[in-house]
Amino acid sequence: MNKTISFLAVFVCGTFTSLFGQENIQSYPTALKNETPSYVEFSKDGKYIAAGVFGAVRVWEVNSESYRDYQSRMKNHTPTFVSFSPDNKSIAAGIFGAVRVWNLDSGNFTDYKVNLKNLTPVFVSFSPDGTHIAAGIFGAVRLWNLKSGTFVDFPTRLKNQTPSFVKFSPNGRLIVAGTYGELKTWEID
Repeated sequence: MNKTISFLAVFVCGTFTSLFGQENIQSYPTALKNETPSYVEFSKDGKYIAAGVFGAVRVWEVNSESYRDYQSRMKNHTPTFVSFSPDNKSIAAGIFGAVRVWNLDSGNFTDYKVNLKNLTPVFVSFSPDGTHIAAGIFGAVRLWNLKSGTFVDFPTRLKNQTPSFVKFSPNGRLIVAGTYGELKTWEID
């Protein structure tokens, strides 16, 4: 009996501590009430949170109800993954037919086209120095120079495959992607 009472006391105290120890919970609204973002990203300085919402990328100020939407190409499309640039001045996401990079201050954007107009890149990644962006496209990983808009394709083993996840190495010299049956790296010149 004493063990049962002790257990209940510990359980109740632990439950109340868990409930009342979370005074700083913040909620950030999505575009639709029944929408669940599939991915969120903090800015490198921790001041912003971003997620794809219905028709846009939404960027919230942390611990604030303030947000700004950056429109995607199609109003009924929700960008799956978002990525902040290393300097926190831009955000990127795959949209229908391109990777779109928005300037956070002005809202202006540049679209970096993919090889199929109906392809939406799933995951985009900025290089550590912020000069390039990479995404999986049909049959390759595409690396764009953000200033010139030029690109280089790194082919996958299977020509009809679109790599989902693409990342830069910390020194920016390699790109890695998950491809059919392997992780593959490419060296960047």
